[in-house]
Amino acid sequence: MISDSINGVFVIAAGGVANGSFPVPSKRILIWQWEHIWLIYSAFAMAILPIGLALVFAPQIIRQTLIRDPHLTAQVGGCGLLFGAGSVLFGVSLARLGIAITNALVSGIVVFLGSFWPILVGGVQMDRRHLQWLIFGLTLLILSLILCAGASVSRDRSQQNKLNEVRPSTGAFVAVLLAVLAGCLSSVLNVGFASGAPLIANARTDGSPPLLASLAVWIPALFGGLIFNMGYPAYLISLRGSWPVLFEGHHCVGRWCRSALMGSMWFAAILLYGFGASILGSAGSVYGWALGISVSILTANVWGVAGGEWNGASFQPKLLMLLSTVLLIASFGVLCLTRLPR
Repeated sequence: MISDSINGVFVIAAGGVANGSFPVPSKRILIWQWEHIWLIYSAFAMAILPIGLALVFAPQIIRQTLIRDPHLTAQVGGCGLLFGAGSVLFGVSLARLGIAITNALVSGIVVFLGSFWPILVGGVQMDRRHLQWLIFGLTLLILSLILCAGASVSRDRSQQNKLNEVRPSTGAFVAVLLAVLAGCLSSVLNVGFASGAPLIANARTDGSPPLLASLAVWIPALFGGLIFNMGYPAYLISLRGSWPVLFEGHHCVGRWCRSALMGSMWFAAILLYGFGASILGSAGSVYGWALGISVSILTANVWGVAGGEWNGASFQPKLLMLLSTVLLIASFGVLCLTRLPR
């Protein structure tokens, strides 16, 4: 039992590393704008890879599992649709509030609501002691995010580099509301995973490999998310008439490959989370969600340091980031120790 829980934690941690690393291939992609990168990334992460893997290694998921319970399949797809809307609102909030505040606000809401949704909808039962420790671990994680936001803002001021040159203060309240809505909607992806547990069980019964059984949830969920995640970039590209840019330049193939690699890493993170959460058992969608996000944030912070984002920063932002990292590791420890059987 203990070994299974440890294996589940390691699998989810590996997914968190992949999730925290997936934006790295997009760095220094020239000529393409955000919408070009996001379009290709979304196509691979939410359509090509999940459907392709199922067709090759677990075709019974599409032929039997999803068709057998169309109502639940549609319900999971609806959760994915809301998740996709949240992703688009995150991008809008990013332009208005800046990277640090938006990431802290949205990530805090996503990790908190995403962990509690399965409990609130009745998908997971938890006793009082475990619930108290879960809240303690999540509190440490959210405090870490607040310190991370403060460190980022302080760093940019010390470097005299604004995150957004144009961000009207009169629209700050609306921008915050959009960010809150983005976090609420994005967290619904975990509702789809928790409520789709019967689909995963049916996929295993139908003979799907354990690692790929969660595709029974991710295919409809990510297909729902694809509508907004590809639709909005496609709209921007059409609005600006920049479709030819996708096929221009000497390094066109490299840009496609790097964007596809982003999608592959993000999808790998989702797949590993689904597998690891299943190993952890009935509360896997609660603890696993928080564990995965904490490792993802820690990994992203490491990449930020390695990429020179903190070069030239003063002592204060570095101290805040160090304290944020300590709290993040502490939250990970609390969540792990609470989940492991005694």
